[in-house]
Amino acid sequence: MLSQVVSLFCGCGGLDLGFTQAGFNVALALDVDPVAVRTYNHNHGGEVAQVADLLTTDGADIIRLLDAKYPNVPPKGVIGGSPCQVFSIGNRHIKDDDTRRILPTKYAAILKALNDRYELDFFVFENVRGITFEKHKKDFSQFKESFEDAGFRLFEGLLDAQHFGVAQKRPRVFVVGLNARKYSEQDFTFPAPSRGQVVSVADKIDGLPEPVFYRRDVRPEDLPHHRNHWTMQPKSAKFSDGFLKEGQCKGRSFRVLSWAKPSWTVAYGNREVHIHPLGTRRLSVYESMLLQGFPSTYQLLGTLSAQYRQVSDAVPPPVGKVLAEAIGLICNPIV
Repeated sequence: MLSQVVSLFCGCGGLDLGFTQAGFNVALALDVDPVAVRTYNHNHGGEVAQVADLLTTDGADIIRLLDAKYPNVPPKGVIGGSPCQVFSIGNRHIKDDDTRRILPTKYAAILKALNDRYELDFFVFENVRGITFEKHKKDFSQFKESFEDAGFRLFEGLLDAQHFGVAQKRPRVFVVGLNARKYSEQDFTFPAPSRGQVVSVADKIDGLPEPVFYRRDVRPEDLPHHRNHWTMQPKSAKFSDGFLKEGQCKGRSFRVLSWAKPSWTVAYGNREVHIHPLGTRRLSVYESMLLQGFPSTYQLLGTLSAQYRQVSDAVPPPVGKVLAEAIGLICNPIV
């Protein structure tokens, strides 16, 4: 049987897809967003993902779920990244009492409970680069201390999706932990950037048919090319008067992609979906998914805004895959 992992803050399943492509099996995936959970199960099969608020769900709850589902097959690892908005560079309205700030600590508490029960091999924690910056340095140090207290030796690295076959500049911090008792002398090496040519926006979305513009009566399942190939109506005059030029940035709301380069980070706030290189509309959800490295067969469920949110929050599957393969060299996924 393949090595089992538990996925926390699984979202629509980008990181998990990479791990399954590398030979791991996700035993249980948890997220607070019901739409993301529906998307996950729609693509991964069965009822692997469940709705759970990890602010109130503890390790004992998860152990009960695992023992009921796989009584004789303990998990070998934990993967996931807590919501990153509170640590994002673009978040200019951070509140000290934002409960998302303590989610990494909750992750560590769950990790410790699972390690005490199952003696895990590893864990993976992902977040935005901003978590390492000065204003969050104290928080990040405390998070890492709690990971060490859970029984792991830590290895920290920065992976940029554009270096792993993804048509997008997306630097993210990853903390990989190896069980301190089982791998006391084994170090983890992060995957090296691929030597191939950087993948461009054109490589992924050039030649696609035009998407459907959102209307209240449009159903995603009826879209002709792909159920996610739709986008918001281009209401601003900027989309038709020639103001928006390929590769130019006209503020956060009007960033026009370049055909020949990778996209800026797919992380869309309100009315901040990147502009298609032609300058006449915003990207469709499906185009955004392709720029994230999702396969064309993947489908996001929910409303248009829910789909944009899911694709923005995802870890690019190709990044998840190379990371999982590197872990697999140490913690062999075939048992």
